[in-house]
Amino acid sequence: MAGLDGRGVPGEGRSGALKLLRHPAVHWLLAAIVGGIFVYASLSKIADPLAFAKIIYHYQVIGPSAFFGFVPANLVAVVLPWVELIAGILLIAGFWRREAAAVTAVMLVVFVAAVASALVRGIDIQNCGCFALDATGRAAGWKLIAGDLALLAAALVVALVPPRAAESAAEASPAAAT
Repeated sequence: MAGLDGRGVPGEGRSGALKLLRHPAVHWLLAAIVGGIFVYASLSKIADPLAFAKIIYHYQVIGPSAFFGFVPANLVAVVLPWVELIAGILLIAGFWRREAAAVTAVMLVVFVAAVASALVRGIDIQNCGCFALDATGRAAGWKLIAGDLALLAAALVVALVPPRAAESAAEASPAAAT
C-alpha cells in the first residue's frame, strides 16, 4: 500500500507536465477560461431560444419526430444555455469547480459528437450555434471540433487532476532547498 510503508506514492514529487497541471494557479486559469467561454456562449442563446432551436434542427440529431414533435429540440434550446451559464459561473467563482468542469466536459463531448455526426453525414451547418445565432456565427467543421477538443482537455484537467495543496512557507523558501 503506497505511502503507508514510508516510501511514498510512486512518481510523487515528479516534475514536468503533471506538476504544472496540478498547480492551483493553472487550475484557476483553466477554469476561468472554460467558464468564461461557456458564460459568453450562453448569453445569445438565452436571449433568443427560438433562433437557437432552429440551429439545433439543422444538426438533425434531435429534430422533430412523429411522436414528440418539436419538443426535444425546443427543450434543449431552452435548457442547455442555462446549464452552460450556471456551469460557467461555477467554474469562474470556484464553487463546485471540479463538478462544473465535469458537466462542461460532458457538454463538449456531446458538441463534438453532434458536429462530427453532421460532417460525416454531409450536413452543411453554416452556423454552429456556439456564440452567435445570426449570420456572423462560424460554420461547423474540423476547426470547430479541434477547438472543442482543446476546451475538453482543459475541462478534463480541472475535473480529473486535483490541484495540489498550497506549499507551506518552509517548503517554498530557498533556505529549505539547501
